[in-house]
Amino acid sequence: MKRADTLKSALGLALVMLLCYFFQSAVFSRLRIFGAAPLLLPLAAVAAGLLGSSGWGGDFGLVGGILCDAAMGGGGILFTAALTVMGFFAGFLGDFVMARGFPSFLLLGLGSLLLCAAMQMFRLLVFDGAALWPLVRTGLKQTAASLLFLLPLYFCVRRALRSWRRCRERNFH
Repeated sequence: MKRADTLKSALGLALVMLLCYFFQSAVFSRLRIFGAAPLLLPLAAVAAGLLGSSGWGGDFGLVGGILCDAAMGGGGILFTAALTVMGFFAGFLGDFVMARGFPSFLLLGLGSLLLCAAMQMFRLLVFDGAALWPLVRTGLKQTAASLLFLLPLYFCVRRALRSWRRCRERNFH
C-alpha cells in the first residue's frame, strides 16, 4: 500500500474525529436534541473500524475515546477503553463476519450507543442510587439523538477512507 494513501485517509479520519469532538463538546452540549446531547465519537470509531479495519477502528477508537472523555469532563478513562474495544471489534466484524455497508453500520452503531448509555447509567444506578426509569429514558433519548447523525457520519468516514480502500483492493487482486 502506498504511504500517501494511508496518510491521506488518516488525516481525513482525524478531521472527521475533530469535527465530531467539536460538535459533541461545543455545539450539542448547549443545543440539546430530544432533551439529550448526542454522542458522535462512538459512531465515528465504529465507522472507522467497520469501513476500515480492526487497526483503524482500534486506533481511532482510542483517539475518539480520549476526546470523548475530554468532552464529558469526568477525568476518567471509561470512553477511552470502551471506544478502543468497540472500534477494534467493529473492524474485526467488518473483516470477517459482517458486510461493510450501511445496514451493518446501523446495527453496530445502535449497539455501541446503547452500550455507551448503559456505561453512563451504571455508576449513577449502582453507586448513587438513582432511579432506573429516568436513566433509561435519558439513555434512549441520547441514543435517538445520536442516531440522527448516523448517515452523515457513515458517508464522511467512507469518503475519508476511500483512497486507502482503493489501494487495498488493488493489492488484493
